[in-house]
Amino acid sequence: MKTLKRRPNLQQPYVVVALFILLSASNMAFSQNDSRFHIDLVVFANNDPSNRYEEDWPDNLHLRYPRNWVRIDNSGNSLQKVDYMDPEFEKTLKSLRLSSRYKPLIQASWQQDLKSRKNAPAILIQGGRQYGNHYELEGYLRVAVERYLHVDTNLWLSSFGSQAGNYYLPRQPLRFDEPEEESPFIDEDFESSPEYAKFLEQNPSRTQTLSQTPVQAQNNDYPIEQIVVMKQQRRMRSDELHFIDHPRFGLIIKVTKIKTKPVESEPGSVNAAQ
Repeated sequence: MKTLKRRPNLQQPYVVVALFILLSASNMAFSQNDSRFHIDLVVFANNDPSNRYEEDWPDNLHLRYPRNWVRIDNSGNSLQKVDYMDPEFEKTLKSLRLSSRYKPLIQASWQQDLKSRKNAPAILIQGGRQYGNHYELEGYLRVAVERYLHVDTNLWLSSFGSQAGNYYLPRQPLRFDEPEEESPFIDEDFESSPEYAKFLEQNPSRTQTLSQTPVQAQNNDYPIEQIVVMKQQRRMRSDELHFIDHPRFGLIIKVTKIKTKPVESEPGSVNAAQ
């Protein structure tokens, strides 16, 4: 009896390859915008006067801005503001504004391609009343994505009055088109070095002028009575409101994943793969 050999299905491997290519293309289309998020932010002050002196706030602060930074405005090298607000965030913001206990200092909404925590730029923040070259609220925050979303804050709230404390404010980084020689950054390692301390010890008459930055001189018209700092790291989930608390001021943020449709493959691409 003659045994019939089963003919192998030569088409099957090609079908598998074609499906793999199709699925890969679809995954790539989703991942191209996988890091694009919509961000809503509000920072507000607590108007309760008892909170101002209920704790002893340190005055030996070392406030600095990093070099990797961006702004939220409509200029060229910046994060572009958007008019849209997430409905849940907008409802919370409305309640906040109706409360006499809290005073919004800054509200902003923007879209951003998020990076890892190591590469995430510092987003410069200014808000509240302006005093000379400074605002009540200054500092920066970072929003990053890895396995989870991360928000790192380094914000400071200043109280200006008639008596100056042992405080100073760094000037915000200059814009990209300003001269580098006017950079506001200070060599913090040198400031804390024994050589610099010895120099000041040997030149007591110059201690005040050398230890003061140009920004301090600008602040003489608006003495700084107090500065409190919100420096926190928070892990978050997308599509959820998050509240970062501080006795003097607070922050509400919502980071929403921007949903995009997959790019459809060109007609005949599967047949061509087959």
